[in-house]
Amino acid sequence: MVQTVAEDTRWSGTAHEDEYVPPALEGGQQSARLSINILGPLRVCRGKAVIGSHELGGPKPRQVLEILLLKLGTPVSKNHLIDVLWNGQPPAEALSTLESYVSVLRRHLQPGSGKGGALRTVTGGYMIDRAMVDLDLDRFDDLLKQAGHADPEESFRLLEKALEIASVPLLGDELLAGWAEEERGLHSARVASIKARAAEAAVTVGQPERAVALASELLLDDPINERAWTALVLGLEESGQYMEALRAYGRCRRVMDQEIGCLPGRALRDAHARLLQATAASDEDTSEMADGDAALPALSVQSAREISILTIDDHSTFTELLTAALDREPDLRSVASATTAKSGVEQSMALKPDVVIMDYHLPDGDGLTAAARILADAPNTRIVMLTGDPTPDALRTAASMGICAFLPKGGSLSTLLDTLRYARAGNMVVHPSLVAQLGMSTPKPAPAVRAVEAGGPVLTPRELDVLRLMAGGHGSKEVASKLDISLNTCRGYVKAIFAKLGTHSQLESVMEASRRGMLEQPSHG
Repeated sequence: MVQTVAEDTRWSGTAHEDEYVPPALEGGQQSARLSINILGPLRVCRGKAVIGSHELGGPKPRQVLEILLLKLGTPVSKNHLIDVLWNGQPPAEALSTLESYVSVLRRHLQPGSGKGGALRTVTGGYMIDRAMVDLDLDRFDDLLKQAGHADPEESFRLLEKALEIASVPLLGDELLAGWAEEERGLHSARVASIKARAAEAAVTVGQPERAVALASELLLDDPINERAWTALVLGLEESGQYMEALRAYGRCRRVMDQEIGCLPGRALRDAHARLLQATAASDEDTSEMADGDAALPALSVQSAREISILTIDDHSTFTELLTAALDREPDLRSVASATTAKSGVEQSMALKPDVVIMDYHLPDGDGLTAAARILADAPNTRIVMLTGDPTPDALRTAASMGICAFLPKGGSLSTLLDTLRYARAGNMVVHPSLVAQLGMSTPKPAPAVRAVEAGGPVLTPRELDVLRLMAGGHGSKEVASKLDISLNTCRGYVKAIFAKLGTHSQLESVMEASRRGMLEQPSHG
């Protein structure tokens, strides 16, 4: 069954009461302290040695380490690790395989220390010794705790520092693993909440421009986030941009009415009244300001990069994470993405990218057919194909067409980035893990259903239908149309969902429902 690794010990902000305290090593021997990043690609530093995610023995050992790091200082049972690693469908030899993964990790992380290093064996499982690891996610948590007890100026500084650490996605190497996607979603919702908190703090300490920037970023992803709207309007008011503040209030009022059928809260309405009073003597006409359509303050435009890349894949989370990873590289630039073979070919013909990353299996055809059309139009285009189940015929066809590489979708991000930079037609790269799979096709396990959190709120079948569509990024109008209900009825369901889950936005609701296992309940439609 699919499980999230995060538990209340990390999300409640309370002390780790069950934290393991390691005994002293014999003879006072000290193993090297590790510095590890799991925000963005996994990176381990042991003294002066840097260990990349591709140097830990393969995807599964890397994932064992990541799961243990998410529970830093707390034991994780072998059964839990097996369940998460194999998505509830473990092979018969899962236990011995897991133990071999741990042995591989120890050789890389703590050579010469055996079981005395940071990766420890405890009764029935394993844990990472908090005293021997400096983890970026742990520093992030510590900064938030400090901010909660600091004065406003210091709190704002600490929140900004925490957001800087969390500026890249959690578990950047795990683009497809279900458990990682859920952890990433929970972390993203948490970061969004902290960004709103930082925007509010920026207004308080007299940094309205920063408040506007933070609020604008939030609203791009969550346009019904009232905390963000409040920080935006107050930031514009504080900086003396009264007309812009009135326009922002108008957009907020319209979005809130269209999406959830309610008015802005008291703080926004009070700000609106002050703004109207402040602009009463102005020569400018404010009659239409409440309904203005001016765009939100624009974010900085990234500079052009050397290698332009088009991604064709119907897995939206994979595409979003890959795009973010590409845009962090100084020599790579994502120019577009497509979800079907047809739209991908059209995008390629229009944009002429240097490289196309393409899923072998697409909703409207296979990647090889689409690749042939792209290469017919632009023979110099380099194509990297992603798959989990190649066949010898597919590899031969790809090589004869001039495709540059075949890589596993669940493989290391660093391997993919290196392939994008260096692979060339005429010398097709095939990842060793795919070569090993040739002729060994196995049935895919059925999707697992995670148990709903006991004692939590209960949503009606129709509320669950609305919630699932919200999770797909649909607004209230689209949800109403898809479910063949009126907009007012849909708004009623959204309000009920917010009330039952104790949330205030669409993103918060989806993340809270995901954490409770609600989205995995069987559909009633």
